[in-house]
Amino acid sequence: MTPLRPLFLFLALLLLPALAAAELPAWASYTATFDATWSATTHPQDFPANAHWSGLIGGTHDDQAVFWAPGTLATTGVRQMAEWGATTVFTQEVDAQIIAGHAGEVVAGPVLWESPGQTTVTFTVTPDHPLITLCTMIAPSPDWFAGVNGLDLRDGDVWRDEVVVDLYPYDAGTDSGASFASPDLVTSPPVPVAAIAGAPFTPGVPVATLTFRRDGVAAAPVPTPAVPFSAVPNPFNPATELRFAVPEGTTRVAVDIADARGRIVRRLAVDATPGERRLRWDGRTDAGRPLPSGVYFARLALDGTVAVRKLVLVQ
Repeated sequence: MTPLRPLFLFLALLLLPALAAAELPAWASYTATFDATWSATTHPQDFPANAHWSGLIGGTHDDQAVFWAPGTLATTGVRQMAEWGATTVFTQEVDAQIIAGHAGEVVAGPVLWESPGQTTVTFTVTPDHPLITLCTMIAPSPDWFAGVNGLDLRDGDVWRDEVVVDLYPYDAGTDSGASFASPDLVTSPPVPVAAIAGAPFTPGVPVATLTFRRDGVAAAPVPTPAVPFSAVPNPFNPATELRFAVPEGTTRVAVDIADARGRIVRRLAVDATPGERRLRWDGRTDAGRPLPSGVYFARLALDGTVAVRKLVLVQ
């Protein structure tokens, strides 16, 4: 270590509160509540005995990423979600946009095994990724689903406190079945995603609502993590170690590093096996490019639980 390095570290410690106040990104945390109202009362025609919904799947993103939209052909991920309730490929499509810099995180929720029913999922948005896409299969069905695409959670330059959206059924355009119990009838060639305006759904009656409620914005100071999550050393050079534990029963773990504007610069690989974790971050991007000195944020997501740690890189 050069003679000046200890002095730089000491100054970084002194200036940490000022750096945080000046550069802290406007993280906003939301809880999305999915209220399934689809029932034999609201949509009596051929209502299936085993009505349910696949797990919610989607992501946060900017306006360059479009995962589905009326009038466009369904992606493979949307087709598999709408036909089978499968979310693996949809997740890969969001991951690809994360790598490209156009998405912030995958948002996924559990299967809702009955309708009517309710489920929730939590996520965070940033100024660079302020939009949310979420969808779920109407099950059983040929290729029908409901959801939102590219919903902006901003109101001008502030985050909205609450957004309520009525959901109506869509046809993915990949299966030609006409009823909930129709056999698999591939639509070849596929047709664009379109709203279902009539049977077997009651026209003009929503099948569900999605309510987005803001839990809070990460203004100074950063919220206390909901799970133990530390970085040692911090400030750091050339690397820091992120320490946390994966509880039993966890199905998805994600660790992202964001810059002061909330842009994801590094995604650290980690599996969901229970136990202690120590992940090393060397101050570089996914492409191996060294990052400049400054404030960064490590974000840990354990299923629906999120923790954020402020990091200071001193070159």
